[in-house]
Order: sequence, then C-alpha cells, then structure tokens
Amino acid sequence: MAEIAHKPRNTYVVIRHGQAENNVRGILSGTANAPHHLTEKGKQQVVDAAKELSGTKFDLVFVSPFVRTQETAAILQEHLGFAKEIMHTDERIRELGTISGDGKPVSDFIKGFKGHDRFTQAPEGGGETFADIKKRMGDFLYDIDQTYEGKTILIVTHETPAFLLFAAAHGWNRAQSMHMRADIDFINNAQIRELDFSIVPHNHEYELDLHRPYIDQVKLSCDCGGDMKRVKEVMDVWFDSGAMPFAQEHYPFDVKKKGFFSGDTLPYPADFICEAIDQTRGWFYTLHAIGTLMGRGKAFKNVVCLGHILDAEGKKMSKSIGNVINPWDMMNTYGADALRFWMYSVNQPGDSKNFDEKTVDEIIKKVFNLVTNVTSFYNMYVTGDVKMSTASPHVLDQWIIARMHGLINEVTTGLDAYLFLEPTRAIRDFVADLSQWYVRRSRDRFKDGGEDTDHALQTTRYVLTTLSKVMAPFTPFFADFIYAEVKGEKESVHLEEWPTAKLPDQKIFTDMQTVRELASKGLEARMKAKINVRQPLATLKVKKPLMLSHAHVDLIKDEVNVKEVIVDTSIATDVELDVNITPHLKEEGDLREFLRKIQDMRKEKNLSVGDVAVLTVPPEMRDLAIKYEPEIKKITNVSGIEFGSVLDVRT
Repeated sequence: MAEIAHKPRNTYVVIRHGQAENNVRGILSGTANAPHHLTEKGKQQVVDAAKELSGTKFDLVFVSPFVRTQETAAILQEHLGFAKEIMHTDERIRELGTISGDGKPVSDFIKGFKGHDRFTQAPEGGGETFADIKKRMGDFLYDIDQTYEGKTILIVTHETPAFLLFAAAHGWNRAQSMHMRADIDFINNAQIRELDFSIVPHNHEYELDLHRPYIDQVKLSCDCGGDMKRVKEVMDVWFDSGAMPFAQEHYPFDVKKKGFFSGDTLPYPADFICEAIDQTRGWFYTLHAIGTLMGRGKAFKNVVCLGHILDAEGKKMSKSIGNVINPWDMMNTYGADALRFWMYSVNQPGDSKNFDEKTVDEIIKKVFNLVTNVTSFYNMYVTGDVKMSTASPHVLDQWIIARMHGLINEVTTGLDAYLFLEPTRAIRDFVADLSQWYVRRSRDRFKDGGEDTDHALQTTRYVLTTLSKVMAPFTPFFADFIYAEVKGEKESVHLEEWPTAKLPDQKIFTDMQTVRELASKGLEARMKAKINVRQPLATLKVKKPLMLSHAHVDLIKDEVNVKEVIVDTSIATDVELDVNITPHLKEEGDLREFLRKIQDMRKEKNLSVGDVAVLTVPPEMRDLAIKYEPEIKKITNVSGIEFGSVLDVRT
C-alpha cells in the first residue's frame, strides 16, 4: 500500500467556521445568503483560532461562500495579516444542500437517517446525499493539489463537508466514514485540523479502489530511473500465479547472479502447498505446468487440499438464502485459534465442513477451557521458581509424562505426513486425560506440601510447557499464552525447539488403563446403590487378579473411596462393592461433606488458597468439628473455629 500511495504536493489546514446563529438555534442553514452571522462567542472562537495559527504562513485560503464562513475568513485575515488576494471563494466547499430544509431543527433532520443511509438517501424534498458532498469535496482537494505545488493552504468550511473532505482524503468507504465520524461533532466550531492524506487509486466517490481502471493511474518508481505501471495486456491471471516460484526470485533478470538453473538458490520444488479444492484446475495445475515448461518439473512435493465450508445443514452459504456466517463475528466470539483448531479436528482437510457454532463452543470447552483451568490450578499453588522435571517416582507423574511423549510422537508423525485431523484429535484426548484424570487425582498432592507436591508441580510445569510447544502449530496465540503463564524460558514458544519423543514402556499405559477401568466400574456400582462418592465404603472386590503396584491400587481406592481393594474370583461380576455403611464410615462421610461445604463457602466469598479464614460452626456440627479440628484446619486453611448459629467463614 505504501508503494502506491503518494504524498500531496501541498500542506493543508482545515478550519470550521465559528459558532453561528443557526448553531445556537439548532436549525439547518443550507443557503449561502442565509442571514446567519457569527455570534459574539463565534467571533471570539475564531480570534482564539487565529492565535493558534499565528506561526503559520498561508499561501492560499479557500472559503465557502456562506455568510458564516466568509466572516470567519475575514477575522482570520485581520489577525493573521495575509493579503486578501490569496483568498478564494469556492462553491465546492459549501455547506450541505437541502431544498426545503432551511430553518428546520437539525435533530428532526438527523432522525430521518440511519447508518449508511445518508450516503444514498437525499433529504426530504430533495438535496444532497453524503456521496454527493464527498465527491465535490474530493474533486476540490485533488483539483487544487494538481493546480498548486509547495503551498500551505487554509480551507474554511463547515462540519459535514469537513468530515467528508477527510473521508475523501483518506479513501474511506462508507462504513469507515461513518465509524470515523462517530457523532455530529467531527470538527467543532473554529476547530483546526491538519489534513494529512495520501493520493491513492480511488473510485468516483473517492473510496480506495485498487481495481481497474483506477489502478492503471498508479506509477511506481523504477531503479532504472523510469516509471513502472500495470501492464494492461494480461494473458492469463493463472499464468501469473503459476509463475510465482520464478517471479519471487526475479527471473530472468537475476539468472547469472543467482545461478537460477543450478538449483543452488531457487527453493524449488516446495515441500507442500495448501489451498481449497477449487484450485485443482487453477493454482495447483499452473504451478506444475509452468514448472514443466521451464524445465524444472513438478512445483511441489505434497498438497493439502481443503474442502469448502458449508452451513450447519451442509448447504452452500449464500446471501440470498441468508445462511452466511461472518468469520469476523466468529473470531470475535471464540477467537481465531478456536476456529483454526475446529477446522483441523472436525474432519479431514479435504472434506467439506458443516459449520455449526455449537461444535466450536464444544472445542472451547473440551480443549481451551480445560488447558486454561489446569494452568490456573498450577499457578494457584506455585510459590517461587519451579523447575521442570520428568524424574518423579509417583505413578501419576510417570503416566502423564509417558502420555506427553506419546502425544509428541503422534503429533510429529502426523505433521511429517501432512496430516492434521489425527494430531488434533490426539491433543484433545490428551487434554481430557490431563484435566480429568491427572489433575483431579493429584489435587491433594498439590495442597499437601513437601516432596510430593514438588514432584506434582515440576511435572505439571513440564507437561504444560511441552503441550504449548505441541499445540503451537495449530493454536499459535493460545500456545504462546500458556507458555508465558508457566514462565517459558524464551520470549515466545515459537522460538523453542520442537520436542523429541522418548517412547515409554507400554506397561505404564496398560496399568493405568486397568486402574481407570476398575475405578469406573466401582463408581458405576456406587451410582446403582445411590451412595454419594464422598461417603467412604469398606471394600471393593475385583474378580481378576491385580497385577498392579500398591500405588496403582491406592488410586483405585481413592477414586472409588473405599478402604480396601480385594481380589475375589468367586464374585459374579467384574467388581462388587460393599455397600454396608458402619457408624465409623458414616462419620467419615459426614466429615467429607462438612469439608465440602466449607470449601464451597470459601469459593462463594472469593477466598484464595492462601487466605486464612475463621470458621463458625452451628450446634449440630459442633462435635464433628471438635473431634476433627486439626484435619479441618489443615484442609480448609482455617486458623480458628468458633461456635454460632450458622455455618460461616470469614477472614
């Protein structure tokens, strides 16, 4: 854009007339000889403006023919001392024209228009549209810029013409113009604004337009000393696109310098190319065709061909049907990374994609929110520097590290083969395991302190840092966010080396799979018995012999909330739950429910993990609180327990 834009030949300053009688009365005044003079306040405004302009020497002054602008120019001439001969009245910079609007309230006039309507809709009874005014203001500006050179020019005009003068100068379209104006006070009475614009290709309404015939007017400077302009005779636009690998190396002009046909410098063929399926007969073909004609053969080694995006019902999007979805709205709602990840993970690249907003929201919940929550949970318990480590002896740490290396291997293999569905599905599954099994089963480890807490924090930092690297090609912004949140060592995750997978012992996976399957069946048995998971039970019997470590069995016990896991080959089902609740077990269940209520109350009062609170206990919970006071204080970070009428926590 900078190459085709040229600075104007003159310097321009714009001033609106001072406050006039029609401004005070809030009425329209669209006739040049209307007797609406400057008020005393308006005259003083112009005097103040003249002081502001006292250091500027004007070569030319162009003035609207209206009474209020002529009076403004006269005051400026008196105080700035420029000659009357440099003042020129120009009809093109007059106030907006209305045929039957003079004397009517401006507020009534404005109410008749909405948004862009003013560009195409004339006032009631006839008159100018904004498009009409913008054209005459653009004509005026470009005309005087071609007529004069090296001049400092003052333009004395009105609010709406001034606003549209700026719109023409900057090449704004109608939507941009209305956005930039924002309200009717684009330029206040006697306000001074320097008009800085670039001369660009534009249509008849002075909107930036890079198409023919406007682009044909552009000339660029050439190193040879001459001018460059667009070649009118274009044989075939696809020929141009197919010549891209050669054109980017400035063929044939740099043949000798670059050793073009030696193959030393030309990046040919490309490793891969990516475009939609409609390019099969276009770019994909012409690249190969021209490469063959040039004696270089195929232009690319691999192709990623994309399907079309359809509506939720599989129909082609069409304005006439009304099923078009604005991608900017979706990106503003969900983010560019969520849409990108959705496209990778919804199906294979070449398949058409039925766009359903609900499925994007599902990606947010199942990937982005879960990773964010894990990161927030990690940061909640970080105190000081946490090193990254993969040396933890804990079975959960060993398992999630093994899962991480398995993911690295799966994503690397997929990307090397130009596959995207399989790697992104693998990332989604890994995130679910990280959040819903590793972190959930490690919660108490983060809170307890000591060596095991260090292992959990070090492992989690390693996993999140590595996950950000693995996600970076698919979600570049989100990956950088996570990397920064866990204090990655470099400025950006995109400056990191790609991680290398160390393939783990498969027994790590099979053992944890057994744990999760048995735990799931145990929880199903709880649901059938309608026993809350916070209520401890005595035993879970399993039918098959357990080839698991004590640490793995402890995971089953914690997940199902039982005291023991026993092998009993005589049971009829895979698992059997002892649902008998003894008084001691009942008391433990009451304690867990009590602790849950306290933690929920802390959340309701927005207390952080480190906030120490005082607990108030009602009479019915008094005995339980006294008996388990040390445990309650440790788990809920309570400094003291008081007794009152209702359960409460306070800082």
